[in-house]
Amino acid sequence: MKIKQSLFLVFMVLISLCIISAASAADNASDVVAVTDDVTEVQSIDNVDEKLAVENDVVLEENADADNEPILAVDNSDKDTLSDSGFTFGGNGGNSSSKFDFSNITFDFGNGTKIDLGSLLNGTTISFGNGTSFNISDLLNSNMTFGNGTSFNLTQIMNMTGNGTGSFDISAIMDLIGGKKVTFEADDIKQTYSGPVNFKIKVLDGDKPVSQQTVVFTVNNKDYVGRTDKDGYATLSIDLAAGTHYVYTEYNNVIGKNKIEITKAASKLTAKKKTFKAKAKTKKYAITLKDNNGKAIKNAKVTLKVKGKTFTAKTNANGKATFKIKKLTKKGKYTAKVKFAGNGYYSASSASKKITIK
Repeated sequence: MKIKQSLFLVFMVLISLCIISAASAADNASDVVAVTDDVTEVQSIDNVDEKLAVENDVVLEENADADNEPILAVDNSDKDTLSDSGFTFGGNGGNSSSKFDFSNITFDFGNGTKIDLGSLLNGTTISFGNGTSFNISDLLNSNMTFGNGTSFNLTQIMNMTGNGTGSFDISAIMDLIGGKKVTFEADDIKQTYSGPVNFKIKVLDGDKPVSQQTVVFTVNNKDYVGRTDKDGYATLSIDLAAGTHYVYTEYNNVIGKNKIEITKAASKLTAKKKTFKAKAKTKKYAITLKDNNGKAIKNAKVTLKVKGKTFTAKTNANGKATFKIKKLTKKGKYTAKVKFAGNGYYSASSASKKITIK
């Protein structure tokens, strides 16, 4: 396995560094030269043809052919060996050896989590103190499962694109290293339009409410800022037209999603018969428009058709609209058709009444 080979390689490098350092120290110690005041003891080497014998089987020869013969000859009789269970160092002349056993190494993190290196190298299951465990073989095969029931696939993460072809819950990793998982508690809403919707959501960090913190609501690509109360609740009051809407709640880089479904409310148009004098240049005709609960529908466009002519008006805060009828001077009785075509919040309604001109 790649991890097994990598771990062996790391230990080999570290141990090699130690060997080199020890050897260097030994060489430095053997190179100490004794200094004397007696000049008669000083030896000079006049014959450059003499061969200098150096201990440890290393021979330097002046007349060696650099192209055909090696200058240095090293005795490699003492060899280091590597096995699955450890690393063995060769001793002097092969008479002694030291062994570093990987399988006996255990890492204890003090929080109930222990990792046995031998088990890790053998691909067995590693258990953490919070109930999380994984198998090194599974990890290499791209699958990872955490103690809170969350899992993710390494291949998906590596292949993830901007459109999210792969996904995983980052909060699971936070749980593994001691972080808490942010969650939301909220109900989807389905109702008939009756004014602004109050969407309420509870924010939790683990099992504790998140109090006095800012959250961001996003509805129809527009952001709204809210704040949690002492119990962790945040409320969004928003006026939504009929249809299906999604509310995205974000806190601490965690996003929740809820659905709000609004259906149109019924409308009721009330009109009465009316009599006008023929000589009046402008004849005012009023109607009222309310919803199924008797609440006034304001700022709604309504039309009146009489004798082939169409007049328009808009309801006020009380749901009342007044038409100004002009050029209707001929005496007689006429049918007035009043209509509300409906909008994004209310369904259509209409009424027909008699208008008399005397």
